[in-house]
Amino acid sequence: MKTKSVVCIFSSRSCPLIRIYKMKPGSICLFVFILASCFSFGAYSQKSKMLIESTDLIKAIYSDVNYTITDGVKSTEIAYEATNGKAMKIFILEVDLKEPSISMKVSMPDGGNSYGMQQMTRQAASMDSMGHRVWAGVNADFYNMKTGVPRGVIHRNGKAIKTDYDDRNRGFFGITKDKKALVGINEEYLVKSANLQMPEIVGGGVMLLKNGIVLPQTDKSVDPRTCVGISADSTDVFFLMVDGRDVPYSNGMTLIELAVCLKALGADTAINLDGGGSTTYFVRRFPAFRENRFDIRNRPSDPTGERTVANGIVVISDL
Repeated sequence: MKTKSVVCIFSSRSCPLIRIYKMKPGSICLFVFILASCFSFGAYSQKSKMLIESTDLIKAIYSDVNYTITDGVKSTEIAYEATNGKAMKIFILEVDLKEPSISMKVSMPDGGNSYGMQQMTRQAASMDSMGHRVWAGVNADFYNMKTGVPRGVIHRNGKAIKTDYDDRNRGFFGITKDKKALVGINEEYLVKSANLQMPEIVGGGVMLLKNGIVLPQTDKSVDPRTCVGISADSTDVFFLMVDGRDVPYSNGMTLIELAVCLKALGADTAINLDGGGSTTYFVRRFPAFRENRFDIRNRPSDPTGERTVANGIVVISDL
C-alpha cells in the first residue's frame, strides 16, 4: 500500500515546528487526532497559557490535555520542548477545597498508622469506600527506604504519628480542621499544628516558594519531581509532578524550575516532596470499585515501575 507524506506545522511561542508524517490512504482520522492532540492552532489549556506567559521554560508544546476528575478536581498533562532543548512531560493536579464534597487525606500502607512501604495505588485502595471515594493522589514525604519511616512529621485522621524531623531544612503540608491548606517550615510545625488544629499533616523537603517569592536553592540537580503549592487564601492546592531520567521522553526539573512553574500556576507558598523514582501520580478511571480503577498517569523512573513509598496525599469525596 502506498503512503503519502504529510507536512504538519505546529505552533509554538518562539517559532513554528515542522513534522513530516508518513501516512497510508484512509488514515485521515489518525492525522486529525495527532493534530488535535498537539493543539496546532494554539488552543492551549489555561495552565499551559499561564506557564507560557509567566515563565521562560517552554519553547514548543507538543501535547496539552486537561480534564475534570470530579467536582473541584482538575488535571492537566503537558508535553513540551523546554527552552534548553530538552523534552519534558509534566502533570498538574489542582484541588479546590471550597468544593463541599472534597477533602484531602494522608495515606499510609494498608490504610493504617504503621510505618512501612506500599505502592500509592495500593494505599489508595485501602482507603477507598462508598462515601469516602478516592479520586486522585500523589506520593509525599522522603523516607528510610529500608524501614519506611518518613523523614518528617505525619498526622493522620487527627492522630500525631510522628512529630520530629531528621533535618532542619524540611517543611510540611497540612489540612486544617476547617479545610484550609497550609505549607510551612519545620520550625513552624509545633505552633501551627496546635493552633490551627490540623488533622492531616505530612512532611516534605525544602521550601520552594514563600509569599510568592522563588527561594534560592543549593541543590541544582535535574530529577523527576513531586511538589505541592497552595494559593494565598489557602483554598486551592496545586500538585506538580515531573517525569525525568527518561530521555527523550522527559528530562526532569531543578528545584528553581519547580518554584517558577508553581508560581505561574497560582501558588503563593510551596514545598518540594519526594521525587526521583518515588514520583507517582494516579487518578481514578471510573466511579466503580473495580480492581483496575486507579490509573498511574506519569511514568515512574524505576525500571520496575510504581515504587513502594512511605506515605502520600489523596483526594477524597464523600459522594
